Amino acid sequence: MISGHAGVADAPERGGRTAAAKATGSPAFVLSGGGNLGALQVGMMYALVEKGLRPGMIVGTSVGAINGAFFASRPDLPGIAEIARLWTSLRRKDVLGVDFGTLVGGFRGHPRHLFDSSSIRRIVDSFLTFRRLEEAPIPLTVVATALGTGEAVVLNSGDATNALLASSAVPRLLPPVEIDGRLLVDGAVAADVPLQQAVALGARELYVLPTAPAQVAALERQGATCDAGEGADRPIVHVIPPPVTRIPLARLDQSPALLRLGYDRARAWLEEVSQSS
Repeated sequence: MISGHAGVADAPERGGRTAAAKATGSPAFVLSGGGNLGALQVGMMYALVEKGLRPGMIVGTSVGAINGAFFASRPDLPGIAEIARLWTSLRRKDVLGVDFGTLVGGFRGHPRHLFDSSSIRRIVDSFLTFRRLEEAPIPLTVVATALGTGEAVVLNSGDATNALLASSAVPRLLPPVEIDGRLLVDGAVAADVPLQQAVALGARELYVLPTAPAQVAALERQGATCDAGEGADRPIVHVIPPPVTRIPLARLDQSPALLRLGYDRARAWLEEVSQSS
């Protein structure tokens, strides 16, 4: 178990309803990137909600942004079960479509990206219950990366699907998305775990749902977790320790196993926290 406090970092904010999230006093859920390992987060969310935890704010990057948006659409146990069923039904061919224009460009010596995002767009559009980020039932923030500068870009208003496609646009694999005149790509490039962005948006207690131990180690190196006795006015951060897996990033057929791993790990961690409090 890792529990501690995070420092505040500046993050550009665009509209949204973060003030409403601050007023609820509910914790923020912070969801990292991780590709197909995002299935772990769905199991973790089920365990958290089963325990009675409800977020007042969701901040996600890459696949974590998509999971966060899906959870904001259906923020209860039956809803998370629907997200789990979606994950278990997906295969790589359902998610990635070949961009034939890119193939032609590649043959001419000008490769751009290998896949188009039409399949992901269809999945997102079919599952979301809102069209704009500011309409999400739970205040939702999506983190992307500005192409060229590497700046983390915080999105909490505007077209939800475009924001999610931008946040999950892995460079060289999926096309960047233009939002407000900027080309945006995978949020994990700038903020693999968008903890600092969540704190800058006003979150006072945070549950971090990472997908790999290396992400937790990076948070520790950055000093994002420290002794609970330091700075009582600083946000409290709870990090669910993710399991070590050897499942390749492209193996969506392993989602059922990842869902169970995420649930079991989060449930065991919650029990440990309960016993130590």
